[in-house]
Amino acid sequence: MTTNEMYEKSDDAWLAVCAAPGRHWFRLSGTLRTLETLFTVARWGALAWTAQAVMDRAGVHERWGLVAIAVTSVLVAGLGWTAGTLAERGGRAVATGLRQQLTGALLPTAGRISETGPAEAAWAMVDLADDVADFHAQTVPLNRSAPLSMTAVLAVTAAVHWPAAIVLVLTTVLLPLNMRLAGLFAQHGADRQSAATRHLNAVVLDSFRGMRTLRELGAVGRRSRTLTTAAEQLNKATMSVLRRAFLSGMVMDVVITFSIAVNATYIGLSLLGYVQVPHAPRLDLFTGLSVLLVCPMYFAPMRTRAAAYHQRERAVIAAGTIRDIVKDTPAEVARAAAPQLTEPVGVSLTAVRFRYGGADHDTIRADAEFAPGTWTVITGASGSGKSTLLSLIAGLRRPSAGSVRWRTSSERQAPVLGGCAWVGQQTVLLDATVRDNIRLGRPEAAEQQIWQAVDAAGLSAVIEGLPDGLNTRLGEGGWGISTGEARRVAIARAFLRGARLWLLDEPTAHLDADSEREVVEALRRATDGCTVVIATHSFAPAAAADTVLAIDDGVLQDARPVNAR
Repeated sequence: MTTNEMYEKSDDAWLAVCAAPGRHWFRLSGTLRTLETLFTVARWGALAWTAQAVMDRAGVHERWGLVAIAVTSVLVAGLGWTAGTLAERGGRAVATGLRQQLTGALLPTAGRISETGPAEAAWAMVDLADDVADFHAQTVPLNRSAPLSMTAVLAVTAAVHWPAAIVLVLTTVLLPLNMRLAGLFAQHGADRQSAATRHLNAVVLDSFRGMRTLRELGAVGRRSRTLTTAAEQLNKATMSVLRRAFLSGMVMDVVITFSIAVNATYIGLSLLGYVQVPHAPRLDLFTGLSVLLVCPMYFAPMRTRAAAYHQRERAVIAAGTIRDIVKDTPAEVARAAAPQLTEPVGVSLTAVRFRYGGADHDTIRADAEFAPGTWTVITGASGSGKSTLLSLIAGLRRPSAGSVRWRTSSERQAPVLGGCAWVGQQTVLLDATVRDNIRLGRPEAAEQQIWQAVDAAGLSAVIEGLPDGLNTRLGEGGWGISTGEARRVAIARAFLRGARLWLLDEPTAHLDADSEREVVEALRRATDGCTVVIATHSFAPAAAADTVLAIDDGVLQDARPVNAR
């Protein structure tokens, strides 16, 4: 089956395909669940045998019965624990597979630009992948074990006393209808809960992102009420789902209890001699107790399956949302790394126009050539479109008209996401060691390559001054080093990446004169032989550039030579 064919399937079919990464573990779990049922039947048989031996005062049989109970109990516990562990492992494999697909679709390295909002992206990554994984971890092993387990229990019941087996078969006819009604009953509630969850995620994310603005406008109180309303809607939707689950579960329990009660009443009256079915074998304590102990096991898979109907609706909704996010990102594209250009890269902007959706005028109009191996600085007022132009060159946005091309001595190509180095105003530093933060540019980099990046970025003296050198752990947001030093960590990371095209968005913003000079010197060393495009207000990067371009009223002006590097 091709990737495109997979994404053309319905949500139900796509949900089934999602189980593939954990299918091996699910099969093993289902097999062990079947063995668990068989040994449980054997344990109840041993218990009934022991009870009969106690009544008959058969000491030898009683001792052997106790031994059988102990052995089968250990086996049942071990098989149940192992089956659960394997199902959990399979669920983790499913969740990991879905998150890998989502990562490829959401991050700018998959051959496309994602239009998924941050709230929905976070919801899909954190919650929806787990919804699908939990559903498969519960139902796939059950689908494998339930038919065999129920057949085994029914066969044992029929062998011991066939009238009891007939009662089980007659009751079974009512259960599929009840299970189907349970699923239909739960679907509407699951849809409402999903919509309420998506809305609450968006409200929370937007509130945190705009907290400063809300505080300055005095709108925190109003936003708090909006958040409270969204939370109440989710609470109501969740309670509705729970009520539906309880009601459908109650109907299932009534049917199962009725079946067990009929068998229990029949066995009790038969043992007392009030009821005798023609041609039925004689009932004794062993036979009657065996039937009573085994009968509930026959309905256990159906009860679990009925409970899974509610989880299935959540999983179908989750699978549909994830499918919409990743459907335009084939797996082979998502896994492919950005091609590494090994020679200097020039940039051509040909009749480029860019207009944001809904705007009545172009934000950027540009015609320019950036020669390979040169520094180009783009200046302009705040909001003039400098960052937008960099994003067009990087391939993060597509022009509304015209074309952006990267060119080497051998070819011209459209921008490739992930194929250039980007250093911006906000340096992202993880809560990890300095080494790990630098190695984000190339996770497999050797120690010697890391030190080369450190030297190129002018970080050697900084590293020597840290308590544990490269092993010093940086707090969230880069605690422990200055803003200028954090920028040089970003430069080292980009150097380690090995890209020949660097795009820098205000790399010296908010730095004092000394820190700015050190960052510019680090950039000079790290970008030797590379093509560099810098958007900045600062004089220092402009003084180091080969060419300066200005954006005035949305138009990129002709280059003005500054100096030769």
